[in-house]
Amino acid sequence: MKWKELLRKYGKWVGYPLFYLVAFVFFLRLVFPYDKIKERIVSSFNAQQRPGPGQQQMSIDEVSGWWLTGVRIKGVRIVSAPSEPGGNPSEIKVDEARAKIGVLSAIVGHTDLTFHVDAFGGEIDGTYFDSPKERSVDADIDGVDLTQIGALTDLLGLPVEGHAKGKLTLTMPEQKASKGSGSFTLDVADTAIGDGKAKLKNALDWPKLAVGALSVSADAKEGVLKVSKLSAGGKDLELSGEGKIQMRDLANESTVDVQLKFKINDSYRSKSKLTEALFGAPGSMKGGDVDRFVPKMKSAHRADGFYAFRLQGLLSKLDPKPDPNYGGPITGVSEAPEQVPTPLSHERQRDQRERREREREHGGGAAPPPPPPPPPPPSDSSAP
Repeated sequence: MKWKELLRKYGKWVGYPLFYLVAFVFFLRLVFPYDKIKERIVSSFNAQQRPGPGQQQMSIDEVSGWWLTGVRIKGVRIVSAPSEPGGNPSEIKVDEARAKIGVLSAIVGHTDLTFHVDAFGGEIDGTYFDSPKERSVDADIDGVDLTQIGALTDLLGLPVEGHAKGKLTLTMPEQKASKGSGSFTLDVADTAIGDGKAKLKNALDWPKLAVGALSVSADAKEGVLKVSKLSAGGKDLELSGEGKIQMRDLANESTVDVQLKFKINDSYRSKSKLTEALFGAPGSMKGGDVDRFVPKMKSAHRADGFYAFRLQGLLSKLDPKPDPNYGGPITGVSEAPEQVPTPLSHERQRDQRERREREREHGGGAAPPPPPPPPPPPSDSSAP
């Protein structure tokens, strides 16, 4: 049978339904209430936030269709409250996000998404599955530019350079992150602190500090993400750390308890007179201007030259606190830490004032000898 005869015989049975389906999808895309979807996403996110230091607020510029069952979202902004009173709020920007819904999963009441996110100069691709029994996320991170993450700049007071690549796998029974298990890895290439222009605390000039390759590894079990590896060994800095994160259903309410220590190497101190002034002379364990102008750095400075901190608090509002005891006892240090003079007692202060007054009375010469002590009182036995 020829093609023309087949089309004449079956064409209307195939053509009309196909035309109807194409027309239905086309007009559905034209009249679909994407503005309502945008309002629903924003209102749901903002309604979940609880008043407090970790509160965030979302806004979206545009929501439109993508392929047959997908959604495209542009201009996502998540603003967090200032970490300190009077400070500036931090902002997370997502240029574009696309998600495609699995139709068959939706029919049985499940949510099955594949997504792609363009943010921070890089890409995040993955899947998201949600059912009454569990929720899971699987994401790959590639090419994220750390200079575009404002929260890091706010935390350190300096821009952070580097490009990140990593992977997140997380399964949450009963849709609860507090019961989740999985893993997280992150590798950052060419990490550096400062860009050679920005000033620390808007006061101290800061030449770029090369951190090198930064690696983070963590495993989650029963809602606790244990950081087993946090290390960097670049030309200018040594860094190591460990800790844990108690996961919550709202990521910004997860609690962090991570300890880390780092040491500025002599290669950085010897770069210039400025770097020597900032952290002290090469080979010395004493600090420089950073210790004098940043109280937390001075308190975190160990006698072996390391700075030790403990990051605690909500994920959206980390509070770095000095922790000089982290890293164990200090041994083999030839240079003693700088000692703070002990205040003199009132009696010694008075004696020194009297001595200076006597010296001034005698023209700056030696002070006269003290007067002889009075004779002892007569005893009863010497009485007549």
